[in-house]
Amino acid sequence: MLKIRLTRIGKKKQPFYRIVVAEHTAPIQGKFVEMIGNYNPFSKKVVLDKNKAVDWMNKGAMPSNTVAKILQREGLKHKSIVIKTYKTKSKTEIEKEKQEKEAEKAKEQAEKEVKKAEFEKEVEEKKETEAQKAEETQKTEEKEEKLPKEENKSANISPKEENASNNPPAKTESVDAAK
Repeated sequence: MLKIRLTRIGKKKQPFYRIVVAEHTAPIQGKFVEMIGNYNPFSKKVVLDKNKAVDWMNKGAMPSNTVAKILQREGLKHKSIVIKTYKTKSKTEIEKEKQEKEAEKAKEQAEKEVKKAEFEKEVEEKKETEAQKAEETQKTEEKEEKLPKEENKSANISPKEENASNNPPAKTESVDAAK
């Protein structure tokens, strides 16, 4: 991208500028494509080849902000001559912006805290429901375990008692009779 910009020449504390067309990546004091004029800031004298300036702007060269002001002062009109204006802010405006930013940050922080509290409540509720489910399953398992044990105990005891009461005395009598 080509730029129309100033290149400083002249003595120490006596600046004198060339108005040049250069690649935007080239150093300010480096090579340039073409010199189209010069500018003396002390006398405000401008020597400019207006036809070359318009030709380069038609080819796509963009003037810097300072050169755009110089070209406008010289009476050139072109769509690529755009002067950027910078608005200065007063201290009160800066303080108002800071207060607004702080208020926004405070709102965001409050919203984050509310969301965090809601999330923590949800987590606690899930833990409680899981704990309740675990207790219910333990109770049902304990009930299931108790019932089969009681049935097994009664079933195990009664056949043994029946077998013990019927068979052992007969065995002891036959053993005693054999002696």
